[in-house]
Amino acid sequence: MADMFRGRVLWFGIAPSPEMRRELRNRRLAVTMLADAPAADQLVAACGAVFSFDTSNIDSVSALARELAPALVDHGLRIEILATGDGVLGRAQKALGEVTRTRDVHARTAPEPHELPERLARHEPGPHPNTRLEIQLAGNREPISDQDIPLFQRAFYDCRKIVLSELGGGRSRARVFSVHATLENSVAGAWPQPFFVKLDSTDKIVKEAENYRSFAPFVPFGLRPSVHGCVLGATRGLLVGDFADKSEPLWDQVRRNVASLAISSLFETTLGGWREQAYAVDPVKGSVAAALEQANFCVPSRIKKSYLDYARTQDIRVTPDQLWTRLGALDQTYRKAPMHGDLHGENVRVRNGNAILIDFASVASGPLTADLAALETWFAFELPPEEARDDYENAKWRAVVDRLYAPASFLHPPDPSDPTSSYCWMVSAVRQIRRLGIAVQSCSSEYEAAVAVSLLRRCMWDDGCTADRFRRAHGYVVASRLIADLRNENGTPS
Repeated sequence: MADMFRGRVLWFGIAPSPEMRRELRNRRLAVTMLADAPAADQLVAACGAVFSFDTSNIDSVSALARELAPALVDHGLRIEILATGDGVLGRAQKALGEVTRTRDVHARTAPEPHELPERLARHEPGPHPNTRLEIQLAGNREPISDQDIPLFQRAFYDCRKIVLSELGGGRSRARVFSVHATLENSVAGAWPQPFFVKLDSTDKIVKEAENYRSFAPFVPFGLRPSVHGCVLGATRGLLVGDFADKSEPLWDQVRRNVASLAISSLFETTLGGWREQAYAVDPVKGSVAAALEQANFCVPSRIKKSYLDYARTQDIRVTPDQLWTRLGALDQTYRKAPMHGDLHGENVRVRNGNAILIDFASVASGPLTADLAALETWFAFELPPEEARDDYENAKWRAVVDRLYAPASFLHPPDPSDPTSSYCWMVSAVRQIRRLGIAVQSCSSEYEAAVAVSLLRRCMWDDGCTADRFRRAHGYVVASRLIADLRNENGTPS
């Protein structure tokens, strides 16, 4: 079934003319006239659907299109909206509403007989969706929605079963899985190496696929996924690639205090090809914060003002807008290179000491210090899963980060931790990354500013648990102190 040609055209409304039928037949396309939802076998065999309007059927056919269009696109079909005249098309588009803005929906007025058949013949719907695919989720996880099931049936059309293990991640609403598949008719065997699948909005999946094409060649093979492609629906899409099997998150190694080799591997080898590009051009003169805003790394208007309540208890009364204005006024120089843009302990996997990237969604051009600052602050301010989620203030943790993020620690890395401290692992990771950040900065304020921006970026979200909100609130306080120090260093009174 998987290799069968999808040559059916589902037709709703006014029937095609004899000339158009002939053009469709010439391209091995068969019309199926319908007045209601297609049967499952008709849907999976189709490459396109046509909703054909005249003055008599605008209400009925537009109602049908509104009901069916999202599912048709989710199954890979191209949708054509036809009208007998411009006036009819205008009325139909108004009745169709959001349907006309759905991807793979195209509107035409009275096309030539060959035009529509040619467009449908050139459309690539992909293989038949495998409606018999068995989808299992490992652990007690949220089920895959009915809307998203056709995407998996298209992506894994040649499989009998897939088992999804959901991976942790950042703040986006994307869902990321490792996938163990059982192939149906493979000459090589039943169990291929595992895949990764990212489920997100269509626009974000398209963007990440483009980022892989542009930036992956600069990352050594084997230290980033090999992407097989993407499957796009009306509003959601899948990105599918090879998963780093027998690996673990960098976050797990950091908390066991055994991540030194992996962190070095990450910046020297995995990201080395990107970071070397910074030296192919002259340094840039300008604000680090402005560069990171341009890269969409931190959006100052999204910083939650709710964190000011806690800040006032620490004698910090400066607003996010004031902080950002002060960062933007700094006289700075930095080197610019591709940056990951969302580097954290869950989107880096480690296997045999090698750091492997699994997420290219936010890759952009930015300051060389940005990824270092993002990862360092994530390790220091992210709530470990083993810590209490309902306790707001954590004085012990606060004392450690206040020492790690004292302004003097950006002149030289902070002192080592007491090896018996419960946060020894955090100090070790921060010190290692801080040394790298200070070493590569192009001016004395660059890395400190990048860290301040990374802390403010964390304040763009306030929907976590009580303990998580406290850490983000204290991050706002720490960022304010660093910016005050930078302002004094720049010669401007606080």
